[in-house]
Amino acid sequence: MKKTLLLPDQEISPSLTASVNSSCNEMIWENGVSISQDDYNLSNLEFFCESLPKGYFPDYAVSDTGCSVVSKRFKTFLEDMGIDNIQYFPATIIENVDEPVKEGYFVANIVGVLDCIDKNLSIMDMDQDEGNIMIWSIDQLVLMENMHTSDKIFRAKYFTRIILVDELFKEAFKLTEMEGIKLISPERWDGYNGER
Repeated sequence: MKKTLLLPDQEISPSLTASVNSSCNEMIWENGVSISQDDYNLSNLEFFCESLPKGYFPDYAVSDTGCSVVSKRFKTFLEDMGIDNIQYFPATIIENVDEPVKEGYFVANIVGVLDCIDKNLSIMDMDQDEGNIMIWSIDQLVLMENMHTSDKIFRAKYFTRIILVDELFKEAFKLTEMEGIKLISPERWDGYNGER
């Protein structure tokens, strides 16, 4: 089944940074593994919104540490889709230092990685040494043709900041009015957060 990249829509999604009061500022969100609250203090995930391009907070944004922040509406959509490989942790947003924090948001930790990047056909900066692979950047992404996973959403192995969704997710998403999300086919991806 064809896969599509899930990205923040740069015209709508704000830039987020963890606030000084946030209980966790570590880059733990792109690993694709389950996060234990015994290992990290996730009691106060607070983000400062650096800009609101459209003047309001959308349903999806990504922080400077690779942390996906979703609205309650997007969380409900994901749960209604039967997607069960995401951990949710309550989060708050500071849009203006003179105003109370906004609640009703969640950090979404996507659990699951799949070896899906065609390393021979993709154009990328990659190091490979004794079986260890490190992809630094991708100029042209090509996915493997025969990849199998039951997950509707997952991360790409070796370049885990890439989030992929299946065709069923894409079709269901088209029927929503959620904002801040862009679904881009791999061949049109610009290597960052947009399309060529």
